[in-house]
Amino acid sequence: MARKVLKEFYRYLRKNKKIVKFIISGSIATGIDILLLAFFTEIVDLWYVHSVIISFIIAFLASFSLQKFWTFRDDRLHTVHWQATIYLLIAIISLVINTHFIYILVEYFSFHYLVAQIVVGAIIGTINFFVYNFVIFKKEHNKKKEKIKNILLATGIYPPSIGGPATYSKTLLDELSKHGFSVRVVTYGDSKHNTKKAIVIDSNKNIFLRYFKYFWQIWKLSSWADVIYVQGLISEGLPSCLACYLKGKKYILKIVGDYAWEQGRQRWNVSDNLDEFQNKKYNFKVEFIRFLEKVVARRANKIIVPSNYLKNIIRRWGIREEKIKVIYNAANFKELTEDREKLKKKLGLNGDIILSIGRLVPWKGFDVLIEIMPEILKFNPQFKLLIIGDGPEKKSLKNKIKRHNLRDKVLLLGRVDYEKVQEIMAASDIFILNSAYEGLSHVLIEAQLNKVPVIASRVGGNIEIIQDKETGILFSYNNRDEIKEKIIWLWQNSDLRKKIAKNAFIFAKETFSRKKMLEDIKKELCGF
Repeated sequence: MARKVLKEFYRYLRKNKKIVKFIISGSIATGIDILLLAFFTEIVDLWYVHSVIISFIIAFLASFSLQKFWTFRDDRLHTVHWQATIYLLIAIISLVINTHFIYILVEYFSFHYLVAQIVVGAIIGTINFFVYNFVIFKKEHNKKKEKIKNILLATGIYPPSIGGPATYSKTLLDELSKHGFSVRVVTYGDSKHNTKKAIVIDSNKNIFLRYFKYFWQIWKLSSWADVIYVQGLISEGLPSCLACYLKGKKYILKIVGDYAWEQGRQRWNVSDNLDEFQNKKYNFKVEFIRFLEKVVARRANKIIVPSNYLKNIIRRWGIREEKIKVIYNAANFKELTEDREKLKKKLGLNGDIILSIGRLVPWKGFDVLIEIMPEILKFNPQFKLLIIGDGPEKKSLKNKIKRHNLRDKVLLLGRVDYEKVQEIMAASDIFILNSAYEGLSHVLIEAQLNKVPVIASRVGGNIEIIQDKETGILFSYNNRDEIKEKIIWLWQNSDLRKKIAKNAFIFAKETFSRKKMLEDIKKELCGF
């Protein structure tokens, strides 16, 4: 009977070589542990409890290496960090249990300390086998990389919220879903907008609570996702980075700007432009955010940026060039059938419209546009400046309009829904963007697609959209005299306006098409 049992046990071990390897690896690690325990206790003359701790730590390193690379044949190097973290956590728990049970066996049951170590080690080893096999070194199901199906979008905003990132994420969800991908979204906003595809974390919660909830959703969905595509550096990037680190998952990161610079400009008296910002040191808050965004960027396996300008900025963070991919954003475009004058009547607009759109923040330069309006009106009293957008500078801009007696000539329209924005844009005679920084401006592209001649500051990604005097007019940011001269000069040259509008429309339609953007993104996601 005993012989039969042993024979069956031998057959079982032959079929389950992993168990044999685990026992051998464990025996080697235990042997190291016991030898060191005896060495430190008998030769070095340490108290046996201290010897247990020292020998356990050294044996841990040998144990982890043997179990990962030999027993469980897990050659994935990118998972070492999180596996070692959890393995260490289990080792610490095992160390506490190990030490306490040896102490009990020695002090209360009069076991020899070496015998106590063997008994306790065997029990802990059995439990650990199941943890290692089914948790730490469990390999993901073999998924054909060329058939990636599940994509998790981690974004900061999503419709019904407005803005470029929200539109971009909704476009990806809609279009990728049409091409056989399963797409889910984790975002911030009003939790009442939760859907099957979009999990919305309440943005009104305490920052630590909402970050934790965001992290928890990414953690849960990371097992489902083939690719995690993170749309920002901090509110989306930090929780996603941590979840991916602990889960051993890779992620793609999209960067559309320098969050540390933006916060510095808005909150901490940073006056330098983005290029100057890269070479200077600032207060602790700014530098701390800069440190966090660089951590998130460096841990990403691939970075997507919307312009070559931003690619060069990210390279200055110490990111390898081959890791950064430029994919131009697509601008949504629905060609309107009504001409400019009919649209003006429909919208109740009159005069010659100069339009600007953007968040009302200091670096968007709306204050300068308002300040030069009195001089521009001397040239053409029919001009009107419309500003679409909201933000912290709203009150200051209202006061400036009041001081210059421009209530009927400069209108702050606030937040406007997307469809109406397109109508106002198509009804405008000139579009202007006086910004200190743009990664790649959606509104410039949309203006070009609406056949509106554009004037923009010579900064950031603007020079990738505008070829001066061909697809638009460029000027130096906040240069009052130059901006005024370019507006007047463009208005005086109707043929130039028509030429610029025509060239820009052709260029934008070819360069910033939705089809091209989706093809490039799919290529990066499927090649991940």
